[in-house]
Amino acid sequence: MANTTATAESASPALPSFDGTGNRIVLVLIGLMLAFAGAGVGGALLLRPAPAQGAFAAHRIDAAPAPAVYAVLPTLTLTLNDGRRLQELRLRAVLEFDPATPLETVTPHLPRIADAISRRLLEADPAELRGADGPVYIKDALRHVANKTMRPLKLRQVLIQDMLLR
Repeated sequence: MANTTATAESASPALPSFDGTGNRIVLVLIGLMLAFAGAGVGGALLLRPAPAQGAFAAHRIDAAPAPAVYAVLPTLTLTLNDGRRLQELRLRAVLEFDPATPLETVTPHLPRIADAISRRLLEADPAELRGADGPVYIKDALRHVANKTMRPLKLRQVLIQDMLLR
């Protein structure tokens, strides 16, 4: 029997040795890891955040911008009807115009704007004026009425000082 195993071992071909190939694969993998690490460090250096804001020289502003022109609308007190009950709306608003617009040209238009917005708000449903959409609705209505009333003058912004619906 021992004789049979000896002939079987001598008949099988010689197995190749993986000692040199295994070392090369390990060296290649370590080299790839070092290359990726180097690329990551290089990318981090290239894409590093800019220095803090205090590190840059401040820009000099020679002239301060002119303040805007503000026109205060008279306080509007309206009684709205939703079909079941009466609700009171008190509104104070300010219109902002370009600094080049003189206040004397805007002032004569304010009573007409107040009348037009009060008519428009009387037609509105009080449910539209509740919540976060109420000021947006009023601002849009005021902007439309003011731009229509003062055609050549452009309204910059509508500011609501006080709005109470009870």
